[in-house]
Amino acid sequence: MLKFNKYILLGTVFIVSVFISFYFIDVFSKKNIDLQKQILIKQAQTHFKDQLNTRVWNASYGGIYAIPKEGQKPNPYLRDNILKVDENLTLIKINPAWMSRQLSEISNIDGFRFRITSLKLINPDNKATPFEERALKYFEKTDEKEYYEISKDSNFNYMGALLTTNYCLPCHKQQGYSLGDVRGGISVSLDSREYFEVTSSIKTRVILLKVFVVIFLFSIFLLIFKQLRYNQQLQAEVTHRTKEIESTKQLLQEIIDTDASFIVLADDKGVIYANKTILNFTGYHSIEEFKKNYEHMSDVFEKVEDNSNFIQTYNDGINWIEYLIKEQDAKKLKVCIKKDAKYRYFKPYAKEIKTDDKVLYLITFDEITNEYIKIKELEHMASTDALTNLFNRNKLNDVLKKSIALSRTISAPLCIIFLDIDHFKKVNDTYGHDVGDKVLINIANIITSTIRSGDIASRWGGEEFMIILQATSAVHASMLGEKLRVSVEEHVFETVGKVTVSLGITEYINGESEEAFVKRVDEALYEAKGTGRNKIIVK
Repeated sequence: MLKFNKYILLGTVFIVSVFISFYFIDVFSKKNIDLQKQILIKQAQTHFKDQLNTRVWNASYGGIYAIPKEGQKPNPYLRDNILKVDENLTLIKINPAWMSRQLSEISNIDGFRFRITSLKLINPDNKATPFEERALKYFEKTDEKEYYEISKDSNFNYMGALLTTNYCLPCHKQQGYSLGDVRGGISVSLDSREYFEVTSSIKTRVILLKVFVVIFLFSIFLLIFKQLRYNQQLQAEVTHRTKEIESTKQLLQEIIDTDASFIVLADDKGVIYANKTILNFTGYHSIEEFKKNYEHMSDVFEKVEDNSNFIQTYNDGINWIEYLIKEQDAKKLKVCIKKDAKYRYFKPYAKEIKTDDKVLYLITFDEITNEYIKIKELEHMASTDALTNLFNRNKLNDVLKKSIALSRTISAPLCIIFLDIDHFKKVNDTYGHDVGDKVLINIANIITSTIRSGDIASRWGGEEFMIILQATSAVHASMLGEKLRVSVEEHVFETVGKVTVSLGITEYINGESEEAFVKRVDEALYEAKGTGRNKIIVK
């Protein structure tokens, strides 16, 4: 029904368009025909005014006297119609009316003539024609002062009213005319064949233009009709294909939703799609609920400070998706997500999908929590002393290299403290290794509780401990060393009682090697032990 209504509307618009076009064509053509008529009227008005001006001139003299033509007799209807100048010269009077009549008789040329007339005649020769009679009666009924007709014989007939003036009253007062009355008129007849030719041409052009408009509009609406039909067929095809796509999409959705991995489809603005696995994990029922709380998928990533391979929203100034695509083959990238107060770890992988108008990213997250925890445990075991739970010597060497590189880069001081338990062999020999191990553990705890949060302590080997102090001068390092020495000296160890330690301290000299740095602190410790123990030597 809706499709059928489209065609009804199209037909209605076509008909309305035709009528509106015809209306404006008719208005335009009527204006052109009226213009041609106005040209005729202006011509007739000009002739009328010429005669009127001539009459006014004549009347202003009360008529004029002229030598009569041969055989011409005086006008019997005029008073004082002759003037005898002398025995040889007699003039006859020419009043405005007779002058107009004479002018009309000599000015009748092809396509133009004029004459004077009235309903109340003095001279019967001025009797009105049917047109002139209609015009004069029209003047009587209305206040109009001009009247015109276009006759079927291709003549344009015009009459202008003659008003009674003071010059007219002497002759026409006895006829009952008052000042300002219409007492007659001058009719003008013009050839209007050219007018009819022009108007006929306009009408012909109007018909041709209307035919053209109909053909033009019909062509346009035919194209629109064909487009509608094509769109209808296309829509049917789209509907059919959409159903197929929806069916395929639903099947694909079910397959994706059963995947244990997180699957996300995103663009540069945010998440477009997420499978049920990740929605269930984050506690949302739909992607719309998820997007209300998180603009981007990266908003759920936890920040992990101690590993640069953990992805955040921006990494090295690059958006996380772009960074993932760029580095995923070169680095072991990971993300951390918190769930029920526990940290879960995932390995992401992104694939770029280019469509006609945009770029999309398909990202999967495979959970590696168990593997990651095992690796961290192994890493911890590999870098930690099992007895004291401090870093072991290998780990400390690695940290020391990085600390030296940082000190060179930022030109910050760096110190190390080398600590040795005095007469520790005697403790082992006297009380046994179990008691000795407890002493080592207690010493490690004292070190841990005394140093600052940024300082790094390790068991160097046997009864030796080394502490790295970043951004610390030798002066401040010796103060911390003294604090350590006193803390150990004042501590009462179970079974053993009192124990002391010796400490060597040195500050890194910019440009020197790691070996020279460690050798110097070793020499400082050796000097402390050799000069009485339970003391600090800064070297």
